[in-house]
Amino acid sequence: MHSKHTSRVLTLLVSAALALGTFPVSAFATPSSELQAQVNEAYSTLTQYANELESASNELYQLQQDLESTQNEIAQTEDDIAELEVKLEEGQEKLSERLAESYKQDTSSSPLSVIVGASDFEELVTRFYYANRMIDYDSELVEEVKSTREELQQRREDLAEQEAEQQQLVEEQEQKTAEIQAKVSEQQAYYEGLDSELQQQLAEEEARRAAEEAARQEAEQADREEQGNNGGSNTDNNGGSNNGGGNGGGSNNDSSNTDSGNAPSSVVDIALAQVGKGYVFATAGPNTFDCSGLVTYSYGQMGISITHSSQAQYNIVAGKGHLVYSTSYLSPGDLVFWGHGGSGSAIYHVGIYIGGGQYVHASSPGVGVVVSTLYTGGNFAGGGSPV
Repeated sequence: MHSKHTSRVLTLLVSAALALGTFPVSAFATPSSELQAQVNEAYSTLTQYANELESASNELYQLQQDLESTQNEIAQTEDDIAELEVKLEEGQEKLSERLAESYKQDTSSSPLSVIVGASDFEELVTRFYYANRMIDYDSELVEEVKSTREELQQRREDLAEQEAEQQQLVEEQEQKTAEIQAKVSEQQAYYEGLDSELQQQLAEEEARRAAEEAARQEAEQADREEQGNNGGSNTDNNGGSNNGGGNGGGSNNDSSNTDSGNAPSSVVDIALAQVGKGYVFATAGPNTFDCSGLVTYSYGQMGISITHSSQAQYNIVAGKGHLVYSTSYLSPGDLVFWGHGGSGSAIYHVGIYIGGGQYVHASSPGVGVVVSTLYTGGNFAGGGSPV
């Protein structure tokens, strides 16, 4: 009996060894639980960088809008100056003509004609007064145009200085955004590498466990057959464990506003059709999206133009008075927002509410467009319709 039992044990060990021999030893240098923790940490950092990138993008967008506004004002000032130049030239010509006319001997407005044509002294004074008054009036108009032109020229210089300062801010923010983008790209590559390694290791460990289980069952079957031949019996009880999952929850903030607007519910179908597509910052479809890009694309397919910026999209909803904080007041198609500390001035993420406490959004690099449960605690900044 002892030698036969030893033989079965050796069979089991050899079978397991053969099964293990098909997998590289290096794959188990780091336990999968530890590797999973590294993947989770890498993903958390990637999400943080992605949020920073969205915030930087929002700030860059606002700076670019300010610069564009200044440039438009400069263009308008240039047009106003050009128009005044024409008026000034016309006024000066008119004044010159009137002065020349006053010295022509053959006209009724010349000094000699004024004197000869006057019937009395009072009429003479009156004629001189009105002749000089017309000249003074033309002169005042010319001086007024000159003064306005000088003011506009000074305004143009001030705007040019303002434009240069804003251009510098835009360039600095572009550099900052590019640096964060580089961090996102590097972290995404790191995360995807770890995740790929983890998935491979988990698959290999699963195959390893399956091989061990097959060898164990084979040995047990051989043992039962031997015991049956010897008239003995053996009972082997095995146990297992099941892993369960739980749902996270959040709390809703009450608000006096209960009207989230009239979002087109059909936009939900458009957004849901993008589920599974990848996340790429600053893209708005049709193959990849960032969070605000998914909103811009989905509403754009409805013929509704919305700025590609989560902060700007929040401002639109708030500006229309559609912002609500309780999910019970949200309707399918409404936008939902998150901001640092729940602040509406620091928005970093946006999605589209689909009803039933869920929303669709371009989550982050490596995840893409997904449907998630709406969590309204912490950084939730409300939601509502942009139309």
